[in-house]
Amino acid sequence: MKCCKIQKKIVSVFLACIFALIGIAAVCSMNTCTGAAQTVYYSDADYNGGGLREESEYVYRDSYSVDTSYQVYEAPSYGNSDSTKTNFCAVTAGTNISVFYDKTYTNLIPNFEPGMVINGIYCYYPDLGWPATEQVFNTLYTKMKTNVNGTGTSGANFKAGLQEYAAGQGYNLTFSSFYSSTTNVNLATFGSAAMAGKVGVLLLSKYNYIYAIVHSEGHTFISRAISDNPHIMMVYGYIKINYYNNGALFKTETYLQASSGFGTGVQGYIRMDDYLQIEEALIVNIS
Repeated sequence: MKCCKIQKKIVSVFLACIFALIGIAAVCSMNTCTGAAQTVYYSDADYNGGGLREESEYVYRDSYSVDTSYQVYEAPSYGNSDSTKTNFCAVTAGTNISVFYDKTYTNLIPNFEPGMVINGIYCYYPDLGWPATEQVFNTLYTKMKTNVNGTGTSGANFKAGLQEYAAGQGYNLTFSSFYSSTTNVNLATFGSAAMAGKVGVLLLSKYNYIYAIVHSEGHTFISRAISDNPHIMMVYGYIKINYYNNGALFKTETYLQASSGFGTGVQGYIRMDDYLQIEEALIVNIS
């Protein structure tokens, strides 16, 4: 009798182990217990940034100053008006990069002039649905394999697609990092690149977007939204804002200038050391 109880106990333990292993296998099959990094697909572009939640704020201060040493006054910002093309932020980022560099590398977008010189400053034309830029968008949408293996575009396919497009136009396009942390970038590297006429791109798994910064008597209003949807944006310069009370500096904030990649093509800023998860920060080099 005692032997039967022992056997039953062994069987119970054995079955418990089996069920535990089945449970572990089920969890692993959902990719939650693998050691490999999960592929991020970037897609937050539809409906002017589909996942954005407004969280605007005020900074109360006596005075302020703005450091514009690395501010860039002109950059393209293209969106998308084709409702059949969804989850396109990687594609609009690639289009913005192509339009930016087409000023110098003129065969990047054949038979297209992206802007004109006004008072000594090269000013990019707005997105008016130019046939040449629409063709770039459609080509990148295919080359970046958008919505092929996931919702949106993976970082690897974004980079490979942009490089393939540039190579087809006779240019060599490479990337170099200006990543510093999940919430900030290497400003020295980025500033030098911006002053050399280059742009960067941020691959973000969550982000903040600043639509406007409005300075008034006694306070600064920051029109701000945040999102947990992965997104890619072209960045092209930055500013720093210093806030003072009673003559003493109490806060400094850094804002990267960004072409949003939203359908509307709006431009604004990304605030560093804020609601942000930077996966990659890349300078785009072309020759």
